[in-house]
Amino acid sequence: MKRQHTLAAPGFSAPGLLLSAVLLASVTAASAAPIRLGNLPLSVEPGEKLLLLTDAAIQRTFGAVNRPDAVFFSSDKKVSMAFEWRDIKLARGDVNTMLDKFPAVIRSQVPGVKTMRQQLLSLNGNNWADFVFVAPGKTGDVRREMLITSAQGRMLVLTISSNVADYSKNEADVKAMTDSIRLN
Repeated sequence: MKRQHTLAAPGFSAPGLLLSAVLLASVTAASAAPIRLGNLPLSVEPGEKLLLLTDAAIQRTFGAVNRPDAVFFSSDKKVSMAFEWRDIKLARGDVNTMLDKFPAVIRSQVPGVKTMRQQLLSLNGNNWADFVFVAPGKTGDVRREMLITSAQGRMLVLTISSNVADYSKNEADVKAMTDSIRLN
């Protein structure tokens, strides 16, 4: 069965997900040393403040559609960082073309996008298309950042989600983790 991917995943509202009892009982402290994340073709240094959601909790928390491969949370559980290695072909040379094409996809799937910014980032020698957008949420404006690159010819996505104020409080920890991503 082929997975469908949408940006507005059912049940993935930041406040609802973060307050879930499943989440609170199913996290482990991340390590300051580089770690591999299951079958993902990367390693990260999440630092000691980020929490890693267990595989069992990911399965219980996310539906079959849009289930991420690995999820981190800020220590206050207000910012989620979800990795997905999608079954969509993406060549390394095509990452920069995402900057022109993907904003239309975001706007078609996320209602009421208020602001959007896109740029090409280089993280440890790999190009990532970076999209940051703000849209209305149930308890205030939600900030989402999608970092997209090619890993072994497939699309690798990191989605960072929180409300605007909570992101600001956790920005240093999030940036330290994203800056540590190394593709294998």
